[in-house]
Amino acid sequence: MLGETGIDIVPVARIERLIRDHGDGFLRRWFTAGEIEYCTGKAVPSRHFAARFAAKEAVAKTLPGHWDGPLPWRSIEVVSTPTGAPGIRLSDAPLAIATSAGVGDIRISLSHCDDYATAVAITTLSAERRDGP
Repeated sequence: MLGETGIDIVPVARIERLIRDHGDGFLRRWFTAGEIEYCTGKAVPSRHFAARFAAKEAVAKTLPGHWDGPLPWRSIEVVSTPTGAPGIRLSDAPLAIATSAGVGDIRISLSHCDDYATAVAITTLSAERRDGP
């Protein structure tokens, strides 16, 4: 059963500027070591960072609740599935919120071009949530 849907779009130039102006500080605040390694290995890293930035925002839009302070962006990680497709790994507060809301899975789709990156996230409810009240 479908849960929530989130979408986000990010200008690639914005991410290029943040990387240029804030370097590793920006990257380490928003991205995990695995995401940084993946993106920096690409021909145009800013496109891939922008797509992951958009994915984190899209996933956050699917999760009910709020945070006491800034959202822990590194706790929403874009990973590669065994087929090479993007997937999501949650930890810490986002994982707790998703679990308590009965989220069973989060699917994402990423796309980017020279100017923009976009992501869509869709949650499904776990079997317990579907069968419950």
